[in-house]
Amino acid sequence: MIEPITEVSPSITSLSTARLLLERDLFAFETRTLAALLGLDVGRTSRLLARMERDGLVARLEQGKYILLGLNPEQVLSNPLFLGNQFVTPSYISFWSALHFHGFTEQAPRQVFVAVTRAKRPLTWRGAAFRFVHLQPRAFFGYRRERLGGLPVTVADETKAIVDSLALPQYAGGVSEVAKALRNALQDGGVSAADLTDYAHRLENASLEARLGYLLEALGQPTDGLTPPTGPVCLDPRRPRRGEYAPRWRLYLNVPPEALFPEGVG
Repeated sequence: MIEPITEVSPSITSLSTARLLLERDLFAFETRTLAALLGLDVGRTSRLLARMERDGLVARLEQGKYILLGLNPEQVLSNPLFLGNQFVTPSYISFWSALHFHGFTEQAPRQVFVAVTRAKRPLTWRGAAFRFVHLQPRAFFGYRRERLGGLPVTVADETKAIVDSLALPQYAGGVSEVAKALRNALQDGGVSAADLTDYAHRLENASLEARLGYLLEALGQPTDGLTPPTGPVCLDPRRPRRGEYAPRWRLYLNVPPEALFPEGVG
């Protein structure tokens, strides 16, 4: 809840407003938020924001949404994960972006992948590309707030980053990239087979359970509790149904094992 300042100066300036926002840790805000904070009407607040934008103290993300640049704009502009959180509320960084954030893959994606609860088209803002992945309400869990570059970022936890990516591998560089990330996460102790299984159950996604079960088994991990689907599915949902068939998981291995773990599973 925004606590308004007790007194409003008759000559509120761009700089004083920027300092106030910085004191309140409001690096991202809406016009109505600032209006409530200053005790101003929306019209006067909009004129103030127009001056602040001309002065380079704020930047407009979308209609009515702003980010605070202050006197150190690079802190914000060089932090695409923070920016990705600001376009939709609620949201969290996931898929390939979260795998890279947690150090499970060295491959940095060219766009920021953001999990959201309502559809939004991809966009590019000041050269940074953002892809919004619409999840069902039951899938919107398993995230936390972190600090990155001095700014708050809401990101999938280690387990959810893997599970989201296996559920929709097209947003994580493909099944091969997710398999490598899974191996690294298990080796680093960032995730456990039990937690992965628990999250997979919560998503109620049979194809996900088949992919997870097959990969855990290949890595010598327990697969207790994972249930194969009633019909055959593909390891990579974007590729044709071909390749070897893993009957236990009712899974077409349309990605060869050597592409999943080129350096081995140890």
